[in-house]
Amino acid sequence: MSCFHRIHGPAPMASARPAASGHDNPSLPVHFRPRHLSAFTAALLFATALSAFAEEGRVVHSLDAMVVTATRVETAAIDVPVNTEIITEEQIELSGVTHVGDLIGKYITGHYHRYNGLLAPVGMRGFRTESHGDDIKGHVLLLVDGHRIGTGNAAKINTDRIERIEITKGPASALYGSATMGGVINLITKKGEGPLVGTLAAEYGSFQYYKASVSGGGEINDRVRFHATVSQEGVDDYEGPEFGTVFNTGETKKNIGGNVVFTLDRNHEIRIGGNYADLTGEFPSWESGTYSSYDEDTRKDYDKSHVYADVEYNGDFMDDKLHARTLAYYLRDRNHWRYGADDPELDQAKYTDTTLGVDQQLAWDVTPWNTLLVGFNFEHLEKEGTGVSGGLPAAPYTPNMEYDSQAFFIQGSLDLWDNRVNIIASGRYDRFDVSTLKPTEVTLADFNEREESYSNFSPKLGVGVKFLDERLRLRANVGEGFKSPSADQLSADYTHGTSRYVGNPDLGPETSWSWDVGIDVFHDDVTLKLGYFHTDFEDKIVSASGTLPNGDPIRTWENHGNATIAGFEMNIEWWMGETFGWPVDVSLWSNAAVNTKRDDEETGKDLLYISDYELKSGLIVNWGDWGGQLNHVLVGPQWITNFDTYADEKKGSFDFWDLTVRYEPFDNFQLQASVLNLFDDRVEWARGYLMPERNYRVGVSYNF
Repeated sequence: MSCFHRIHGPAPMASARPAASGHDNPSLPVHFRPRHLSAFTAALLFATALSAFAEEGRVVHSLDAMVVTATRVETAAIDVPVNTEIITEEQIELSGVTHVGDLIGKYITGHYHRYNGLLAPVGMRGFRTESHGDDIKGHVLLLVDGHRIGTGNAAKINTDRIERIEITKGPASALYGSATMGGVINLITKKGEGPLVGTLAAEYGSFQYYKASVSGGGEINDRVRFHATVSQEGVDDYEGPEFGTVFNTGETKKNIGGNVVFTLDRNHEIRIGGNYADLTGEFPSWESGTYSSYDEDTRKDYDKSHVYADVEYNGDFMDDKLHARTLAYYLRDRNHWRYGADDPELDQAKYTDTTLGVDQQLAWDVTPWNTLLVGFNFEHLEKEGTGVSGGLPAAPYTPNMEYDSQAFFIQGSLDLWDNRVNIIASGRYDRFDVSTLKPTEVTLADFNEREESYSNFSPKLGVGVKFLDERLRLRANVGEGFKSPSADQLSADYTHGTSRYVGNPDLGPETSWSWDVGIDVFHDDVTLKLGYFHTDFEDKIVSASGTLPNGDPIRTWENHGNATIAGFEMNIEWWMGETFGWPVDVSLWSNAAVNTKRDDEETGKDLLYISDYELKSGLIVNWGDWGGQLNHVLVGPQWITNFDTYADEKKGSFDFWDLTVRYEPFDNFQLQASVLNLFDDRVEWARGYLMPERNYRVGVSYNF
């Protein structure tokens, strides 16, 4: 059960069918294989457009989906003006990947910045999570069951417990506050629906990859159900398609988590959940500059553990017209780097973020066609950093910080003219009290602890209009997104090395005004969604130089810089097996984006790390005891910074294919095999961080 839906109603589920849910060196070849596309994506786009209008029939598939992220309450997807992309449980199982970063990179258009060392920020519409996973400093927000997960590093999040993922693009600050300028990604976890079942699973693959897991769940009785998973996986140094062994890339990941749901009676329910991830590994270095050879002797390593725990209450009152949800949560995100000294403890840095939060909302069905949502969110966040250099305490890169935030939000939903017109208006007021504090283990010169406060209001309006018995929908949205200044940007006052840092109390948040329009076609076995978005990004926070009244130079921050981002998006789902009456269940999906404008208004140049285009497609086949998925990902050229020369340059396009097949030879047993990077392409999400060559994984699972 989602954390938002009414407990007596149907559980919000995605359609049973799959729903769409550094830099290149110019001297190196880009392995783009257009011949691979001709029979798949080009035919898909053309045939789907024709089939959408080929024959009369019922409205199916995508109309069945219930979503929660775009409105905070369970709503039919077609009644929500914001397009919600869904990664289904089947797509997750057939993806061949094990963390959310690679999952988003495979299915959702938007920038994916995959490094080695379990570091993977994700992006949408020109914005992304913060590069090192500091979620409050990012522009896209990761949620789990409706609340912040506490990291922007999607590589930290295991896929085992995820039932589905909902993605809403565009500003979401009117409901979720800061760091949502590009959108939100909501990970909805398994809660244990249906009869009790357990699963033992094991995998083995290239580069000494292994994974072992135990999972189980279901309904113990009418009042208690659960789902839990324990797993461990690891991999050794991998091989790249051009530069041989990528030394020092081993990883070990241990995960344990679950949910227990107590149904007190028909109208009241409590869920207790959480997850602990122990993530350790290494990260590589080039011997003498990017694209030389990998350093076999580097010994850099990391510990990136992550924890969250939550308690949720759902209750219905007033003859089911009033739904209350209370959610309390604890988050802890740790990033510990050791920089390769003979004694690892002599040269290291560690940062830990800890959050306590509570989120309360009430949804009132005022009339059958009018719902009012009100709520608040309170959070307390502490950021602590320590460092060691040469065996002695050293100043961390940033001082300690504290954030206290209070937010109040409201949303009104109108379903007019027999639900042909859906209007949703929302707004949220956020207040922040932030402090910059002294590091705990080292003294920075002239450190003055300071506190600053500021507030922001974010509105949003969406309208959807349906025609032809809900076969056609027009939608439009407009809203504001914002990103809060960090505590040090507002209130710093200290000397680090030879530099004096002073925060700017007049600093405002980064803001964006975005609008989008779209047309959706729901016809028989085909869903086609086309949209255009336009974003005006203002008040970018940048570092700056200044002087104190006494003339001393300082480093500070200011709002300076505007940009415009615009483009087209497309989502297609086509259940071909039903269209042609095949005995095989065959479905195609494709998500595409073309970015037509990404202008830095200050420099007149293209913004960095926004591809010209992206195309991500898949073919899913199920036939008796057999099933499988063939994936293709194409990422177009983009401007980047070459950190060898610090010059901007154009990075070329790349593409790759993945294949996963599963087979159930007899009851309760399943075999699965994956070939990742099927054609041994050069895959490089971020310059200098090449992904593995063609590699294989095989697995077996037993249900009991």
